[in-house]
Amino acid sequence: MNKPFSNLINKDKDKNTSLSKKFPVKKENEKSNPLIIFGAAVSLISIFLLLYTINSKFG
Repeated sequence: MNKPFSNLINKDKDKNTSLSKKFPVKKENEKSNPLIIFGAAVSLISIFLLLYTINSKFG
């Protein structure tokens, strides 16, 4: 188990490592793009259904 502040105590060891090794590279998730498109479509459909309901009840 890594101690949370061990990198602050052992700064002499970290001087030789580069910054890219300290931070893990985020991998882009392939599932995020279809979920964003699906969410946008559901949002637009719900807005149109709300406007249709308001128009038919009060219009």
